[in-house]
Amino acid sequence: MKILALPLPYSTPPDIWLPHRDAFGWPHGAEYDSFKKARTIRLSTRSTFRGHKFPRRFEALSMNEMRPLFAFGFNPYVVDTRDQYPVYDASAFNNAVLRGKRMPVSSVMTIDIVLTVVLPPDNRIHYHGISIKDANDVLSPATQRRHEREQAAFHARGWTWELLRGNQFSKLAFSNHFMMYRCINKVDVFALYEPSRHFAYALYKSSLRGTMDDVLERLARRQRISLDAGYRLFGVAASFGFVTVNHSMPLRTDAPLHLIGINCDE
Repeated sequence: MKILALPLPYSTPPDIWLPHRDAFGWPHGAEYDSFKKARTIRLSTRSTFRGHKFPRRFEALSMNEMRPLFAFGFNPYVVDTRDQYPVYDASAFNNAVLRGKRMPVSSVMTIDIVLTVVLPPDNRIHYHGISIKDANDVLSPATQRRHEREQAAFHARGWTWELLRGNQFSKLAFSNHFMMYRCINKVDVFALYEPSRHFAYALYKSSLRGTMDDVLERLARRQRISLDAGYRLFGVAASFGFVTVNHSMPLRTDAPLHLIGINCDE
């Protein structure tokens, strides 16, 4: 599976159920805790931030990881994102526990990102691992061997895996995602699933004339809500795929609103 090749527009189905833990004991959603942490280091590009779909901290060890973490938060196929996900031999782990020991860190593979995605037509849950590398990185034989081990481990689980390069997530798309993120990072997006779908339908029936501010202000006024509430509903609609933003153009309040499509039934 290629996560960026999944067709758009697409909207996240309602009421997707996730088990409390996956088959290997790691929690979903807010209870998951990254195996590796981003440390504050001078001149470092590492950072930590709060997710908008789940109220937990994400650990980005580089900008190459930060941009896709934001992007996957607005990917309608993605229903959970777990960063720095550990993979290890279960029997070795159990033996260590029986001996009262901890597994050595060298025995644990940490996968940059593991996505939980929902796939049509039956809305089944699937796990997909991703290794992020800089566009200019020349993969050493050691790195290639590690990737082969990661892919083999995921294949044995019935999961999929792929390598993505940092330049597959543009700075412009990151800027657009961050603009929407600022509108919704403190709200319960799942509580706004239906209101955002209705908002997207109203947007579908509306003119896109003028700037983004003009479009959303007209729509908010008709729905008797504030402009801020309109921006929140727009961001949530984009998060669930009711609205698909064209990331080849800047998403700005003072510029026209460029969309690939609106995908909502009413």
